[in-house]
Amino acid sequence: MHTDSMKDSTDLKSINTSSVSDTKPYFSVQDLVVGYDDTIVVNGLSFILQQGEIGCFLGYSGCGKTTALRAIAGLEPSRGGSIHLSNQCLTDQTASNALTVAPAKRGMGMVFQDYALFGHLSVAKNIAFGLNKWSAADKKARVVEMLSLVELTEHADKRPHELSGGQQQRVALARALAPKPKLLLLDEPFSNLDVVLRESLAMSVRDILKRTNTTAILVTHDQNEAFALADKVGVMDKGKLVQWATPSELYHEPISPFVAEFVGEGAMIDGIIKDGRIETALGNIYRRMEVYDELGQPQYCAYDYPNGTPIKVLVRPDDIIHDDESTRTALVIGRVFRGANYLYRLQLDDGQTVLSLVASHHNHAIGSHIGILPLLEHVVVFDEKEINATTWSESDKSKRVEEIR
Repeated sequence: MHTDSMKDSTDLKSINTSSVSDTKPYFSVQDLVVGYDDTIVVNGLSFILQQGEIGCFLGYSGCGKTTALRAIAGLEPSRGGSIHLSNQCLTDQTASNALTVAPAKRGMGMVFQDYALFGHLSVAKNIAFGLNKWSAADKKARVVEMLSLVELTEHADKRPHELSGGQQQRVALARALAPKPKLLLLDEPFSNLDVVLRESLAMSVRDILKRTNTTAILVTHDQNEAFALADKVGVMDKGKLVQWATPSELYHEPISPFVAEFVGEGAMIDGIIKDGRIETALGNIYRRMEVYDELGQPQYCAYDYPNGTPIKVLVRPDDIIHDDESTRTALVIGRVFRGANYLYRLQLDDGQTVLSLVASHHNHAIGSHIGILPLLEHVVVFDEKEINATTWSESDKSKRVEEIR
C-alpha cells in the first residue's frame, strides 16, 4: 500500500506506540491481552495518549473495543501487557510480575451507555455523589462549577426523568468529571440519543473535555462521533488495533483496505502500473511527493511496483469534482439527498462506479450524464492482492441510494 506522501511502510506496533522512549506518555497501554477461557477478545493492544488528548476505539460490535475499555478500568482481568497512567503502573501482567490496581484506586471516571443516573436524586445530588470525601463547602462549590460547565445550572433541583436525553448525558458527564479523574472513560455515551443530536453533543462534550484538560477514551461504532470528539482514533477488528491515528490520517491514509472501507465512503477502481504511473479509467495517476521545486510546484516520482502490476485505487467522494464544463462525463446511477449536498453514485464509461459529493443546488436526475473533474493527486493505492473483493463493498448502498429502475 502507498500514499501520496511516500511514507515508508511502518511496523504496526511502532505506529500504535509512537516513540514512547522519546516522550514519556501520560497514559500508555502496551501489549494488552484480555480473554476468557480459550477465547482471546483483545490481542496485543498498544497505544499512548498525552495529557488532555481524547482517544477513541472505533469498530463493529464484537470487535473487542468495550472489553478493552473495561480492562483499562480494571473491570476485566488481563492476561498480559501493562497499563500506566500519570506515572503509576495500574496493570503489569508479565512472566516475572503480576500487578493489578483495583478499579476504585485507578483515578478514573466512567460515563456508561445508559448514564446510570440515580432517579431519586436531583441533578445536583447526582453530580455530588462521588464527592463524599470532600468538605461540605468544597463539594457545594464543585457542584456549582460542574453545573455551569455543562450548562445545567437552572436544572439543579430537577430529577433525571424531567430532563431530555442530551441533558441526562451532560449530567452523567458532570458527575464523572466532578472528582477530577486522571482519565475519563466513555462507553457508547451517545447511543441512546437520536442521530441528529449525537454529532452536535459529541462536539459539546469535546469542548468540555478540552476546557478541563481531561484525558479521555471513547468507545463507539459511529464514525461521526469518533471524528467529532477524538484527537486519536483506533480502528479495531477481531480484537486487534488495526490503526491508531488522527481522524484525518485514518480517512486520507488508511493502512489497509479494511480501514479504508470502514472509515468514510468511497470506491475502489482498477488500475495498472505502467512506467511508474497508474493508468485508470479516470486517467493517469502520478505519485506525488511532499516536496516542491523552487517555483513551488509539487514533485513526482514513480510508484515502486513492477510494470503490469494490477492496482486498486481508493477514490473518495471529494476526489471527484462536479464540473459542467468538463469534457469527461459520468452517468448518474444513484443519489442520496443530504441537505447541503447530494451524494451521487456515478458510472464510468467502463462500468466502474465512483461517488461524488455535490452541492444540492446541482440537482441532476438519475440517468443523466454530468461533467466530472477527477482530482487524484492525494490518493491511496493497494496492490490488488490485498483486496478481498474485486470492487468496493456495495452491500449497504442499496438501502440508502436511489437506483436506476
